[in-house]
Amino acid sequence: MIALTPALRLALVVLAPLLVMGLVRHVGERLWPAHLKRERLHGVALAVWGALFLGQALAVPALGGVATLLVNAAGGGLIRLPARGVGWWAGLAAYLLVMDLGEYLFHRAQHAVPALWAMHSLHHSDRAFDSATAARHFWLEPAIKTVTVWLMVGVLLRTPASVVGVYVAVSYYHFVVHSNTRLDFGRWSWVLNGPGYHRVHHSEAEEHFDVNFASLFPIFDVLTGAYRPPRPGERIQTGLDTGEEPQTVGEALVWPVRSWLRRPLGRLRRLAAA
Repeated sequence: MIALTPALRLALVVLAPLLVMGLVRHVGERLWPAHLKRERLHGVALAVWGALFLGQALAVPALGGVATLLVNAAGGGLIRLPARGVGWWAGLAAYLLVMDLGEYLFHRAQHAVPALWAMHSLHHSDRAFDSATAARHFWLEPAIKTVTVWLMVGVLLRTPASVVGVYVAVSYYHFVVHSNTRLDFGRWSWVLNGPGYHRVHHSEAEEHFDVNFASLFPIFDVLTGAYRPPRPGERIQTGLDTGEEPQTVGEALVWPVRSWLRRPLGRLRRLAAA
């Protein structure tokens, strides 16, 4: 067995999401596209993607697991999950379900609490909806989730590092969930989230608002009455119903307060042009 040095482990952590993203974007979305994408505003696609990728695509999937391990190291974890044998698999299933429930509840809050929606709407502003959308989140959201949902999961569960590692790897499936591919589980869409199911959640049409909040397991949508599978042949246009999307990287970085800043920034531009 090849020994993994700390540098090699770090390289794998960085390269894994890049590899998954590359496969989804350059293979799945090109060979099996669900629809002709709306183009992002000129310059914004690469700029926003480049500015947010390292923080969102690399760090965010790991934050929940890291929070669990840190809280456990500090003495948290009311329920100890098995570290080996058959019990390890049961512990993995339990951790995935609890973490996914946390994701689900936080996502529901993002749509219900105005301050959280002001941030989360950046994610929904993407009219193109493809694998890049998975990393299009306001920069403060991961920190809020870490000190709320993931902190509580760490207090509840004492989890083996190997289970946390599997969860981090599974998290990269969100690149697939947001991909512009024809992948759809049809009548089994209540079992696992997929692009067809999640695209409905990103619809700009009012009839699709407040449905399909699931992160991995749509069973939580089924239990709360928010389950709405895609219909055969249904064409979904994604984005905000207002049509808003960031014009610049700067606007993406101050997205929740952009309307407050437009007037003073406009004045500064006029003064500079005078």
